[in-house]
Amino acid sequence: MSSQSSTRYLWAADPQAAWIPADKLVENRYHVMSPQLWLDTKSTERPEALWPLPDRARPYAHLSRYRLHLPQLYGFCSLGRAGNSVEIPLLDNVPIDINGALLPALSEVWPAGTALQQIHWLWQIANLWQPLVDTGVGYSLLDGKNIRVQDWRIRLCELLPDAANPAGRSNVVGLAGLWQTLVPQAQPAVIEAIKPLMEQMQVGKIAVADLALAINDCLLSQAAALPLTVTIAGGTDPGHDRHNEDSYYPTIEELSQPLSKHLGIICDGVAGHEGGEVASQMAVQSLQLQMQVLLQDIGQETEILNPSQAIEHIQAVLRVVNNFISHQNDEQNRQSRRRMATTLVMAMQLPQQVRYEHGIGNSHEIYIAHVGDSRAYWITRNSCQLLTVDDDVAQREVQRGKSMPWQAAGRIDAGSLTQALGMKDSADLQPMVQRLMAIEDGVLLLCSDGLSDRRLVERSWSDYVPLILDGELPLDMAAAEWIEQARIDNGHDNTSLVLMHYNVTPPKVAEEQPIKPEIVNKPWWLQKIIQNFLLIEVIAGVLVLLVIGGYFLQNNPLKKRSQIAPTTVNSPASPVTNPSVNPANPVTIPNP
Repeated sequence: MSSQSSTRYLWAADPQAAWIPADKLVENRYHVMSPQLWLDTKSTERPEALWPLPDRARPYAHLSRYRLHLPQLYGFCSLGRAGNSVEIPLLDNVPIDINGALLPALSEVWPAGTALQQIHWLWQIANLWQPLVDTGVGYSLLDGKNIRVQDWRIRLCELLPDAANPAGRSNVVGLAGLWQTLVPQAQPAVIEAIKPLMEQMQVGKIAVADLALAINDCLLSQAAALPLTVTIAGGTDPGHDRHNEDSYYPTIEELSQPLSKHLGIICDGVAGHEGGEVASQMAVQSLQLQMQVLLQDIGQETEILNPSQAIEHIQAVLRVVNNFISHQNDEQNRQSRRRMATTLVMAMQLPQQVRYEHGIGNSHEIYIAHVGDSRAYWITRNSCQLLTVDDDVAQREVQRGKSMPWQAAGRIDAGSLTQALGMKDSADLQPMVQRLMAIEDGVLLLCSDGLSDRRLVERSWSDYVPLILDGELPLDMAAAEWIEQARIDNGHDNTSLVLMHYNVTPPKVAEEQPIKPEIVNKPWWLQKIIQNFLLIEVIAGVLVLLVIGGYFLQNNPLKKRSQIAPTTVNSPASPVTNPSVNPANPVTIPNP
């Protein structure tokens, strides 16, 4: 569980911690819930820190940008055992539910997974493989018990060093061994996709990059079979300051543009830099033009762009926009803090047309680009996940292994930006671009720090998103109410947001129901009167039928007709006709 909760569950990342019995209190602070799963009973106090970081802890620092899938280093605990003192790393942001239980292992949820879910889980593992191997912890993806699942997302309990691998070295062959255990309960489409890959993996004849590409083809074809509708709304508010340095897309006037179905942008002019408002407006306007061209180019492609290609295209666009702002700074001879700059968070739904079993559909890919401290959150009915990592001094110090996250957050300059559009030359810009697959109903929130400050998003998302997903709260109204809440809670800053609602659930076909008397919502006494009235109507109807039936039996025309003497054919008298029928007004008898 991440630090979003006041209850802090930790993972004791050392095998020796597994021997400590449940309910024991370690160092008069950590309550052992189960093997290696501890509860910090004094979470308001700082944990122990070690400097320099032990070698086994360094991978957590270097891989801190992957916090969507990986745990974060929280502190250490000295554990005395057999006369020796062992420093056990304690991990935060671990795969634990709100009740303090480990999330299910991949092997536990795999059999019930759809083909789309299964192939998406494998794709995430393939994409985590290279950065983990490069950091010496590839074995983390070979231990089935270490791989946990939270809805669509793969998460790891801890980072396991390759030195702990019984095979001695983590490679694709070992990955094939783990995947082989999943094949018997894989969906047919998944088996068809990975079986030829497994054969190459088992002999080490496929690179992980090629493996990820092959899995991606299957992933997109499975996603394309789902419907996809996108609704978007946004807004901005200056807060208590009349000056608003934020810009966003699409505004209300721009919602009619075709581009607005695919693109959302938030730019926040950097505070303390002259021209922040101008920089944010320049960035939004330039990005609209650049992304429109990119979408047109993609629409003309005969082959599907893979994620690496799409990310490169978007990063190139961001560098063009950065240079545009930077050039304006140079033209105006702006230096240091006088340079115009802006943060950015942008989401683009890439509408690649992918062939699947029954036709052609949308690829369901959302690419999220990020520079600075504006944020993106993916929010479903049950969870809120921060997708981006702030480009600030605190994150830089954590990634360099110089501070624990809680230490870095306490620095005076913790929130100072390390990069923003226009701040420096594009050669030094490192924009983060990632792909999110819209394979479940959810809301993508893009926002400036006016909304994310003081953990407002984490504290308030459940007041809005479930109602949006249930159709009880219009998206534009949710945007307006959330901005108003930010004005109350964080009114010291400008607030801007864009909400993008992705719906992949097929519309339900309404069943035709028989019409019934509407008495459900009436008072009980009125319901009773209506019920009695209906009963009287039924009894009266039966009596009327009995009376009519008796009369019919007594005055049956057919019976009387049989008692009339037949008329001779050649009689000169007028023929006898049935007196009950008027020839001038014929009666049409309906078919029974």
